[in-house]
Amino acid sequence: MDVVDVAKALASPTRVSILGWLKEPSVNFASRRTGDLSAAGVCASLIAEKAGIAAPTASRHLDVLRRAGLIETERIAGWSFHRRNPAGIDRACRLLEDV
Repeated sequence: MDVVDVAKALASPTRVSILGWLKEPSVNFASRRTGDLSAAGVCASLIAEKAGIAAPTASRHLDVLRRAGLIETERIAGWSFHRRNPAGIDRACRLLEDV
């Protein structure tokens, strides 16, 4: 993770919203199937729906957040689940403080 990756990840209002939603997934998303909103995180399809964007667009946003270390992704039975990475967010905050 470097400061440029973090800055790029936070440069999009959609990505900032996704990070905010993932802070309290049970408040921001409605589960539709077993496994949604589990400890593994939130299904990418729920994130795309809430953001009002197509699944491929959501995947690109999620990939930027993952590469910056702000979220973690776990594949379960063919579905991708996403959750905040507290350690990564702490590192990002320290990097931004040094700028």
